[in-house]
Amino acid sequence: MRSVPSLMEFPRLDRGWIIANHKLVSFHAAFLTSLLSIPLHVASKFDVMRQMFLSVEVVISSLMWYAAWHSNIAIHEMGHYLTAVKTNNLRPEFAGPAEQKLKQGLLGRWLWYLEMFVKIPYGTFQGVHKESGSFHPAVKTQNLAVSAAGPQASKVFSQITFFPGIVLILLGLYMKIPAAVYAGRLLFTVGVVALFDFLLSDAGKYKAFRERQREAAAKTAEVRAAEPAHDAQDTRQGKPSELRRKLRLHRLQELELPDGKIVFAPWEFRNSIQGGRHTEEMGGNLSFQELMFLPLTAKDYIEAQRVVNMLQTRAIQIIQDTEGLNFVGIGLEGGIVASYAREKCDLLPEERALRVAVQAIEECGFVPDRDVCIALDPAASELSNAYREKTGEKESIGQYLFWRAEDPKVMTTDEMVEMYLRWVKKFPIVSLEDPFAEDDYEGWKKLMKALDQEILIIGDDLVTTKDSTIQRCAEQGLINTALIKANQIGTLSETLLATRIAKQLGLAIVVSHRSKSPNEVMEADISFGVGALGLKCGGGANTERLVKYGRIVELMEMAKKGTKITRRLDPDLVIADISAHEEPTNAGIPTVGVVIMLDNGMKFSAATPLGVSAGTDEAIHLVDSIIEANPLTRKFPNYFVFKEKEKTYRFAANLKADAITQENRELADLWMRAKRYGGKGCLNAVANVTEVVAPRFLGQKISSLGSLADIDRELLLLELDLAVKRGKIAPNASAEEKIQIMQRKANLGMNAVLSLSLALGRLVAARDGMELPDVLREMESTIDRDYLYGIKSAVTAPEEVHA
Repeated sequence: MRSVPSLMEFPRLDRGWIIANHKLVSFHAAFLTSLLSIPLHVASKFDVMRQMFLSVEVVISSLMWYAAWHSNIAIHEMGHYLTAVKTNNLRPEFAGPAEQKLKQGLLGRWLWYLEMFVKIPYGTFQGVHKESGSFHPAVKTQNLAVSAAGPQASKVFSQITFFPGIVLILLGLYMKIPAAVYAGRLLFTVGVVALFDFLLSDAGKYKAFRERQREAAAKTAEVRAAEPAHDAQDTRQGKPSELRRKLRLHRLQELELPDGKIVFAPWEFRNSIQGGRHTEEMGGNLSFQELMFLPLTAKDYIEAQRVVNMLQTRAIQIIQDTEGLNFVGIGLEGGIVASYAREKCDLLPEERALRVAVQAIEECGFVPDRDVCIALDPAASELSNAYREKTGEKESIGQYLFWRAEDPKVMTTDEMVEMYLRWVKKFPIVSLEDPFAEDDYEGWKKLMKALDQEILIIGDDLVTTKDSTIQRCAEQGLINTALIKANQIGTLSETLLATRIAKQLGLAIVVSHRSKSPNEVMEADISFGVGALGLKCGGGANTERLVKYGRIVELMEMAKKGTKITRRLDPDLVIADISAHEEPTNAGIPTVGVVIMLDNGMKFSAATPLGVSAGTDEAIHLVDSIIEANPLTRKFPNYFVFKEKEKTYRFAANLKADAITQENRELADLWMRAKRYGGKGCLNAVANVTEVVAPRFLGQKISSLGSLADIDRELLLLELDLAVKRGKIAPNASAEEKIQIMQRKANLGMNAVLSLSLALGRLVAARDGMELPDVLREMESTIDRDYLYGIKSAVTAPEEVHA
């Protein structure tokens, strides 16, 4: 027996050819209702047909046909179009004029609506396209809210025309008033088409949208019912101090090994809403850098990924569906990039974004503070820098410019403190990272005094993963948590110095990625190895972020089963080759990739993440626009600018390629090399790996490599040796001056050194039958700072580390 096809199986109907054009439906409705206007004495079929098609009724029915066709197209597409305008989803070339029209007075707006009504059916209205009889607004992305708005408009239109039309027809027939019958026929014809339009055009979109809204409302009601009574406008549910205590004492997953040791899967700090410098080229209006979700009740990383995907998807839907919000896209780190119109209660767009985040949590059925909380990264050094750039006050401290907002706002240190206190009271915030500029010590102290026992106050630009800086900031009471970024310091061993001193001083640790990342799992290995409180590696979409979280899943599974991927290597194996290359990142800017090959063909690879904080004295990511002194800089001094701090050169601004080519061929080659990737190529760092470092390790048996600390010591001394050869430091300089040179890595380049440290670290781990996190876990408590920096030649046992 043949099944009856559904309406969706008719492609022309699905495309809206019949309904969206309304021609056939309007024709049938107009001419069939003309039967109601035929005089009662007309009896024969011929007379009925003649009355319908060969009398003045033809003109009346045709006018009704046209009115139904025109009005329904106009109303339906106005629904789509106006929703696209209000939700900032219209394409840029149409959005500006439309927004100006919406801001007009009442008369101006109604004249604009009238223009829409008249022009849309003919395809002459800017912002609504007509193609082969179908209509659609010129949107950036087709979303459910815009799709559902057309049927919604048709539904309302049918309600105000269909039933009144029936009433007028019945009244006219009963009271024998032809004008009432004609008026009723017109409304009924228009209403029938509108009803079909609602039921069949954009099939399923209206229903899907309504279901989504109902489900979100139901989950929010369940969440609110599960929460204790509170003033929803002013206070949060849980006590921040209890949440902070939970994060400090526990982890997302904890597993005790057979030897009694406990391994931890750190809490996930998942970038979900982005702003600041990271999104300047994309758009949006947030000056703060990140809003992160922390899943609190997920049983493992796989469930946490599901939770984050739910939250981020719902947040996107809210932004797309809500007037005054504008979804732009997904940023480099996997967070949502959007614009948020301030409401009357908002000081900044960031407050609207916080409410969107809380709304997403509740509408996904999660209880804020119990199931999910929020971490913020204001990256306030960028706000301070924005103020300095805007005003020219280069030495200004404690002035912060929210430069991305439509109406940029300046706030003082005290105003920032007051705002943070209010937000922590109102929203489920568990941490603030870089809430002040790195030189605004008063701000850090005031915030610590007020919130030290309430939330995590995390230093990033303030500490730049240096053990000495972390110690100073902890002792001065500026932070209670240190952010760890291995590429801020440049070797795994130095990273462990930072984590160890943080633990000794009672600080929590969050290990972080960088904005520009290859497919590399270094951050996961470090966080797992040192038992970090948190792992901050981006959102729930980008592959280069997900591999880091996936590595934690892999490590926890191996720990649970007592298995290892690597097996102990033959100690007589020899390093046969060390190669380097430009490794692509998610931003299109290359980093240094290193591959170490043994004589049995086994390979160990690594690549360094990129990113430069506003913090000072980070290790240098060496790019080709940084030029060392050479015969060309001496021969053509007018073409270069000397940088005193690093004693390096850059090409002068406003140089013309043609002029350089005519001047000297070698100079032109250097120019082209320096301009690759916008000046961010790293062939010089690649060359340092193969020409400077590789000869020290090639041909060595892996048994003679020593520990990872021995390897990193060798890399650091190579950096120092190169600096001495280039005249950047005297051979008899003080120990502290030498350490600064080694930490800075301006000669070999952090990207070269860290990639080597990581690749060789993996080799040493495999040699010893271990995973890299196991090596880091054991090494953290034994690493000797003076030995690492070459101050002494023998290792002595340091103080015990307490987590």
